[in-house]
Amino acid sequence: MNRFTIILLIYLAAGMICQTTSAESLHETAALRRPIALTLTSDNAHLLAINQRTGTISVLNVREKTVLGEYAIAKRPSDICRIDGTEIFAITDEEGHQLILATMENNALKTISRIPVSPYPVETYYDLKRQLIMVTSLWSRRLTVIGYNRGQPDQSKVLQQIDMSFAPRKLTLLHDHNLLIVADAFGGKLALFDVKNADAGEIKLFGIREFPGHNIRGIQLSADGKMLLIAHQMLNELAHTVRNDVHWGLLMSNDLRWLRVENVIAGGKQLYSGAHMHPLGEAGSATSDPAGLNITSNGTVVVSLGGVGEVAFGQEDDFSLQRINVGRRPTDVVVNPETDEIYIANTFDDSISIIDLDVQDQVEQVSLGPKTELTVADKGELLFYDGTISHDSWMSCHSCHTDGHTNGMLNDNFSDASFGAPKRVMSLLGKTGTAPFAWNASAKDINAQIRKSIQHTMQSDEPPADATVTQIAAFLKTLKGPPSIDVVKSNQDPEAIARGQQIFERQSCNKCHTPPLYTSPKTYDVGLVDKEGNKEFNPPSLIGVGQRSPYFHDGNAKTLRDVLHVNQHPGNTDLSESDLKDLISFLRSL
Repeated sequence: MNRFTIILLIYLAAGMICQTTSAESLHETAALRRPIALTLTSDNAHLLAINQRTGTISVLNVREKTVLGEYAIAKRPSDICRIDGTEIFAITDEEGHQLILATMENNALKTISRIPVSPYPVETYYDLKRQLIMVTSLWSRRLTVIGYNRGQPDQSKVLQQIDMSFAPRKLTLLHDHNLLIVADAFGGKLALFDVKNADAGEIKLFGIREFPGHNIRGIQLSADGKMLLIAHQMLNELAHTVRNDVHWGLLMSNDLRWLRVENVIAGGKQLYSGAHMHPLGEAGSATSDPAGLNITSNGTVVVSLGGVGEVAFGQEDDFSLQRINVGRRPTDVVVNPETDEIYIANTFDDSISIIDLDVQDQVEQVSLGPKTELTVADKGELLFYDGTISHDSWMSCHSCHTDGHTNGMLNDNFSDASFGAPKRVMSLLGKTGTAPFAWNASAKDINAQIRKSIQHTMQSDEPPADATVTQIAAFLKTLKGPPSIDVVKSNQDPEAIARGQQIFERQSCNKCHTPPLYTSPKTYDVGLVDKEGNKEFNPPSLIGVGQRSPYFHDGNAKTLRDVLHVNQHPGNTDLSESDLKDLISFLRSL
């Protein structure tokens, strides 16, 4: 029995407490709730907001614009969707590693069942035609398919788990084509799955599409089903982190991409045929971090702009989208199909904005309850996702370091005292104790790196205050490293790992990647050279290395096998096939 199974069993037992105490409302309790996803009841009279920090669901009466109650439901809920034609809701619990089915009774939540899924579920989608619930799991890189039992919901069960080549998050269904689209959580990939036989547990990969982009946080079909809309960002490795390139959106742009569904299916050179873009923001007034995305009955698209506290809206043929101020870090967007009223989850304000597009303004901002005082780390979290600290608000820290991890892109900044040799964006997860920072170890501690990033990469209009740097550093210290890819997949071979560790030591890999953090403070010449002739690099920590491809400073190695076999890293590495497999098993266990 692996540790994730044990954790899940413990949590399932703890979940019975949620079930027996769910009638007690918590909405008067002071807390930082952090609403992250929304859905409406079948009569469109009530809005459910899942609160990530408190593990609760808030229930709002949208007509009276009041909170009716708040109920414990999960350890760390990450998404919610309603089962069409019912008052049953599917809720992913990212840390409980399960899908929860719950129902509304007298404005309160009652748990029906808890279904174990692949670890770290982050999004869910209900397929009414086949009565299936689809779940994407981030760190285990899987799609879980659950057969929903309409007659006996508590008998719903997992039909299939599909391994993916990237960490997934957002998903949507191309109903007319029997294809499910699953988007990359960090980069710009889309996986297409054939689901025509999904109810028999026979989902198959149809193909992978890739476009220049990252941070896909919104994906939606147009009202006529002919266009696929994607809200995302683009980091240009050919641009430099200088004021001019930042100001004109050449370095980082925020975009609403429109792709023809028929060409997404066809792929290849046809992908961009008939496609177009809505730039979100402009020089002097940019809009970092597009997030949630939805469409009204008349085809008006609404995009939340997480880094600037706004939403953008407009029609497909509009030259640009108009904008409305809402709360801090708006994320999910829901449209009331009866009234076209818009509901926005303001994650860092613990509130819901209600927008009337006819008057083009926010008509109400409903607080989900009293808040506690922010800690230093809490203040740092707000700053990490705040696009206004960059020049013209083009980007936040999150823009490159997605939720503290990495978008996997290349960025040409001045850390190595030159331009022309873009370097891969590094993960910030689990970095405590791994100083110095930057590929050339030029930042002696995390505070120095934060200051350099804000002032020189993000081109902040003013040097960051000491308090700003201290707060962001405090937040980063709370970020744990990503879990081992093989642990979360329950795919470990202890004997292979032990042999791989011996090879790791025999090859002197531990000289540069020294346990327990598997890094060291020095720089080394290991045969790598960047485009400017720099040869010495600080070794990145190997903790969670299986979760952060591509590899090397220039991202030229797509897999660990490429690192060791194709590139012969760290130089003249000649391993047998069995030794290579064992060493990779050890690295993936970290």
